[in-house]
Amino acid sequence: MLTLSQVVGTAVRGPDGTPMGRVADLTVSLADPNPLPMIDRVLIRRPHAHDLLLPWSAVSAAQGSLSLTGEAAGFAIDSLAAALDDDEILLGRDVLDTQVVDIGEQRLARVADVVLARTPDGHMEVVGVEVGFGAVLRRLGLRALAARAGRDAVAWSDLHLTSDRGHAVQLATPRSAVHHLDARALATLVARLDTGAATAVLATQEPHAAAEIVRAGPDAVGERVLRALPDTAAAQIVAAMPAEHALTWRRRLARPRTRRFLRSHVWPRRT
Repeated sequence: MLTLSQVVGTAVRGPDGTPMGRVADLTVSLADPNPLPMIDRVLIRRPHAHDLLLPWSAVSAAQGSLSLTGEAAGFAIDSLAAALDDDEILLGRDVLDTQVVDIGEQRLARVADVVLARTPDGHMEVVGVEVGFGAVLRRLGLRALAARAGRDAVAWSDLHLTSDRGHAVQLATPRSAVHHLDARALATLVARLDTGAATAVLATQEPHAAAEIVRAGPDAVGERVLRALPDTAAAQIVAAMPAEHALTWRRRLARPRTRRFLRSHVWPRRT
């Protein structure tokens, strides 16, 4: 087993052994048909030169560093955003230290490290993420303390990313885990996302499926998300519910939203 924090910062050398730079990040494609996505490309940061974004097959491991197997000139990039494919994310930027929803245990957690594994054919696959404090201690070099804290990992197939790009790419990529969840699991996901991200989940569903998600979750969450949707979209979702539920929701949404303010003892009551 290997972790992303162990790979990031690794020295990279050219075919002739010349220092080229260091690993800045790794990418995966969420359209990867493998159950565990393979590392797709390596982002290499070079001093006083453009970054490189190379396929994993263009590098090889050697004595604690990575070596390029060919010329790198064709892999220089001006803009990282433009260089990434539509279904591609960066593990460091979009996963590490960000929050994820663990669908299996219905919790919101922060990623402390990404767990990788080498395959017999020399590739690298993403196994999951570590969310426990033990991984944080290991990243700080406190391995003795980390051993006492234990490991708390989430399988890649059980997580949904909440980072802006990670969330958007997972919703847009049919192979992502979110597209295999039932209404109850999606309701759990929606309840743990902020309003903008939650509405994006409902927007990917047909009205009937979105209605099932709203009904499967807490009423307060359903109301928050439906109110955030355009009126037409919310009306379509409510219309897809059974008649008695649709009537209840129409009445609920017709009521003005109440706002609660907390009075601070610092400020005097005005008379």
